[in-house]
Amino acid sequence: MPEIESKGKTVIEAIDNGLCLLGCRKEDAEIRIVSEGSAGLFGLMGSKPAVVLISADDSKCSNKVATESDQKKFDNKSNPN
Repeated sequence: MPEIESKGKTVIEAIDNGLCLLGCRKEDAEIRIVSEGSAGLFGLMGSKPAVVLISADDSKCSNKVATESDQKKFDNKSNPN
């Protein structure tokens, strides 16, 4: 059962990113919220991304394991700073 850490500006975005990387539907995954993130000062300085851990049964995922470069692509898209 692969497990990935996914990040996003919001918890929903972090979940969506992780599900996309695993190729799973939300119903087929176990999702744990690590951090809900924060907007920071005026939404500019000190912001922290939301972080979730997502795991799913291999038989229910189209992509068995997300590559490190795939994860970085989503992390950079979610947190351009």
